[in-house]
Amino acid sequence: MQKNCCAKEVVRVNSLSELKSIWLQVYASLSDDFSDSSRELWFGSIGLIHLSDKLALLTIPVDFKCNIIKTKYIDVLKEHFYACIGFEVEVDIITHPAVTDDADAEAVFKEYTEEKNKLEEKEHKKSLENDIRVISADENGSSNSTSYYTFDNFITGDSNKFAYAACYAIANNDELAYNPLFIHGKSGLGKTHLMYAIINKLFERDPSLRVIYIRGEEFTNHLIEAIKTNTTEQFREKYRTADILLVDDIQFIAGKPATQDEFFHTFDELYVAQKRIIVTCDRPIYEMKNLNERICTRFEWGLSADIQPPDIELRMAIIRKKAEEVKITLPEDVVEYLANKLSGNVRRIEGGVKKLAAVQFLSGKAITLDIAKQAIADFVPAEEPESDKIEKTLMAVCDRYNISKETILGKKRSADVVLARHTCMYILREQLEKTYEEIGSVFSCDHTTVMSAIKKIKREKTIKPSFANELDLLIKEIKDKTN
Repeated sequence: MQKNCCAKEVVRVNSLSELKSIWLQVYASLSDDFSDSSRELWFGSIGLIHLSDKLALLTIPVDFKCNIIKTKYIDVLKEHFYACIGFEVEVDIITHPAVTDDADAEAVFKEYTEEKNKLEEKEHKKSLENDIRVISADENGSSNSTSYYTFDNFITGDSNKFAYAACYAIANNDELAYNPLFIHGKSGLGKTHLMYAIINKLFERDPSLRVIYIRGEEFTNHLIEAIKTNTTEQFREKYRTADILLVDDIQFIAGKPATQDEFFHTFDELYVAQKRIIVTCDRPIYEMKNLNERICTRFEWGLSADIQPPDIELRMAIIRKKAEEVKITLPEDVVEYLANKLSGNVRRIEGGVKKLAAVQFLSGKAITLDIAKQAIADFVPAEEPESDKIEKTLMAVCDRYNISKETILGKKRSADVVLARHTCMYILREQLEKTYEEIGSVFSCDHTTVMSAIKKIKREKTIKPSFANELDLLIKEIKDKTN
């Protein structure tokens, strides 16, 4: 469970005088939604004692008012904080006498975080019954956490446009196309965004739909709880009466026979009833080694769509879009720097841009390249020397073909050695983007030999699907070691 209040805070306002100035801006903006008397009644005695890039903590002396604000006005306060400071924060309020100095504010916040941690731990230990998410149209329409995810704000590029098109077709077509839909790709690339975009569009077209969204791990936990409490029939009733079932991160049911058996029968019942089934995974179907073969076969009945890490052009487009959303202007050199450094997944890009928004607001300075470099340092993994990447690639290929490094770099021409050598050249070219000359220097040959070797591997991939699959697995293994 994420603990927003006590997560690492990279920037925060320290002095009460600064906090008071910010609160006065928020308080003034509340006049747009409240009469002067109502604003004074509910918000006039509030104090802001903590503001970071994650949380705004307010105090109010009267417990009754605190409870009313918590119940009715927290979302309103969040909107006004966002309008004033330019980035989203969680807002919470506690009953406490007026805080008069910085040390007192620090002590109150420390006590608050300790109590918050205890409460979250207690909630985390509660029954897993609510792990299943049955989304109603009303909830979807009012939930900020899901309604943001639409097709309109999903930024497409070569790496994700096929998955986007498949999801869009499902959401906008009454025909039962692409059932099931299997979306695969690494974490943070937008799989969950597309699932919620489908939900939002379907609810827009038919608010009466019964939708279940669940993560693979939660599906397992919910089944365990049902078995323990002898409520498996109720468990099945919930899942098997859905109009659309969306299972995120299905890989977490791999290696769990009882969970897989339950999912298999749920899948079959929904499929026969012509209900939509959408599944995401962090790997392709053929890599699901511990997943029951009959489940893999069911996934192959429909459409498989992959999402790859965004290329630099798409990363730049995402950065510009996210900067626009948090209302900051980034110079082009900063956009290019972020695009080069924040590779891998969209979540890291979003985090980097939000960090810059917080830095700009809390420091009062426009974002420059130097500020950006300092601000996102904790988002950027340490660069591995290129020589180490080449060495790891060599060793991975040697392990795969059971030959020594000396053999693959030598002159031996047996079929297995030549295949290993050519495969390694191909990977160095395609994955590490080495020039033909650079690869030639590794293998002590000229660039024309390298070009010829790579052409042979490409041809082999085309005519032998099994070889292509093996090569993809080897490349994934190497990428995991070199990232």
